[in-house]
Amino acid sequence: MRLLRFLCPVLAAVVASPAGSAAASHPLATWFGSQTCPALDGLYSRQEPPYVKTGMETLVVDVPTTVPWKRKGSMTVPWYVYDPKTNVALSHVGGDSGVVWTLRVVKGAPPTSLPRIDLSDAHTTSGLKIGASAESVVRTLGKPLVIHACGMERYEYSDDKDPDAEQNDLDFTIRNGRVIEIAHTSWG
Repeated sequence: MRLLRFLCPVLAAVVASPAGSAAASHPLATWFGSQTCPALDGLYSRQEPPYVKTGMETLVVDVPTTVPWKRKGSMTVPWYVYDPKTNVALSHVGGDSGVVWTLRVVKGAPPTSLPRIDLSDAHTTSGLKIGASAESVVRTLGKPLVIHACGMERYEYSDDKDPDAEQNDLDFTIRNGRVIEIAHTSWG
């Protein structure tokens, strides 16, 4: 876990590098972040978050197999899909050494054409979805490590209690008492 806490800031530094900055200023990245807080993006606390009380938790999203093959995997440049019915988008960034999946409420249609898929059933292993109440997250997963920024909260958890497994992050961004983002970081 200590290695992971070291690697998280390193990955954040890579994403903040000039190549990462170009990706972050891209119109799709701006659109994807329109409803959240830049201060929370890529944020990893130095304090270890608590384990989920469910034992194990991940983000469950059904992305058609044809979509990833059309998108390049990259540690710094994400690919996106969009659900216009729910105004939710999914971002994937990473490869063999680590992947971050982010399911997020967005504002309006993307500035460029993206694959459109149904994200209405995207959820965590225990059934938490975009729009869930903050109270239901705590009731289901236990007390989180809470980080405050931009009038929002980030609820951070370690996704697995297995002492032999690599610890990954499962994070929820809360605005006005509701989940507007679920991010799952897996280290390979």
